Amino acid sequence: MNPSKHASKNLFIPLSKETVHSLYALSEKSLVTAIVFSVLTTFALYSQLGSEVLLWCLGVMLLTLFRLFAALRFKHNPSRYTLKTWQVLFVTFALLTGLGFSSLGFLLMYGLSHYYQLFVLAALLGLTAGASISLSSDFRVAIVYISIIILPLVLSFTLQDHALGIVIPITLLLFYFSQIVMILKSYAQETTIHALVQDNKDLLAENKQFIADMVHQIRTPLTVIIANTSLIEMKSDAKIDKHIKQINASIFMLNNAYEDLSYLISHDSMHYPLKNINLSQQLQERIDFFKEMLASGQHHIHHAIDPNLMLCMNDTELERLIDNNISNALKHSVKQSDINITLSKQDEMLYLSFCSKGAAIKEPVKIFEKNVTHNPSVKRSLGLGLYMVKNICDKNNITYHVESKEGHNTFVFCFSKKSSLNTVSLLNDTLG
Repeated sequence: MNPSKHASKNLFIPLSKETVHSLYALSEKSLVTAIVFSVLTTFALYSQLGSEVLLWCLGVMLLTLFRLFAALRFKHNPSRYTLKTWQVLFVTFALLTGLGFSSLGFLLMYGLSHYYQLFVLAALLGLTAGASISLSSDFRVAIVYISIIILPLVLSFTLQDHALGIVIPITLLLFYFSQIVMILKSYAQETTIHALVQDNKDLLAENKQFIADMVHQIRTPLTVIIANTSLIEMKSDAKIDKHIKQINASIFMLNNAYEDLSYLISHDSMHYPLKNINLSQQLQERIDFFKEMLASGQHHIHHAIDPNLMLCMNDTELERLIDNNISNALKHSVKQSDINITLSKQDEMLYLSFCSKGAAIKEPVKIFEKNVTHNPSVKRSLGLGLYMVKNICDKNNITYHVESKEGHNTFVFCFSKKSSLNTVSLLNDTLG
């Protein structure tokens, strides 16, 4: 096989999608610098070269502008061509651009004085260093590109009767090999990082699938337990009624945790359509759902719910928001204390608040972060509930606010289409 054909074939080995994206993204920024470089170089050398440098500038400007246009097109419409076609376009015109800049060193430099030759040398070295970084995602293109610029420059200074005719070529070769080493090290590091990222993605996918399988396995026995407990409760003696209620409370907690896990593993892959919901009715239903848990925990709910308040939201997400707030109030409040839930409408906005008596929340902002609970001593808390509530609020443009005051913790949620800034101000006014 012809070696040149073999090298050309290897140059266009299909790259990963990430590498092609990286090449175009980095070139988009560096090409603007190349355009500025061309203009400034032409301005500096015009007195020495005249129309020749103007023609050179026109050629490299056309190539650079075409590459910039291709980068922008790839950014906004990557499906226009196949990944291989985008790669071929990039490599071809990148090397043509390198050849255009290189011509400044092996064609036009002979008509310059030694002072201007050193200026061209410094300019091309700076351009080469920048190209090494912007092309480092594909070490083959980067090495060929700097070879096109540096090696002809070495030959030009070697053939000239220059005071630094030996020093400059040797220095250029040292620079050339150091750039190759840097490119290869950069590529090796990028490959290692990519492999580590991919391993983490695989582990995350496996972990997510494991949780999904576990949640699926829990569903059937949990349904059977709930059904049979209801039958036992209907036929049980009054003496064991208290124990039945405690079992029911635990089952409801388990079921609530199950629903949370189901949502967490599916919220980023499933579509949750919006519905017109009677928020007043939905809230009352969720309060009723917790009645067994309230009985065993010796808590009392007092609620003030304005009737027939409508909301456009997904019912599953609304249920998770309400359930987690009631559940938190039960877990973190003082026993035999009251839990106050209010729902009202003010200025076209709906305010839903949950107030319970308990230990003060020291860092209200952090309470919505993942794996954070405001009471670490509560072993039943995974620190995922309020994190999920935060994601639901962010997704549905719901403003949330937490306040600890006089031994009471209050969580307020505002359902509104108005700006977050105005909503936060109104929430602060509401909380006094």
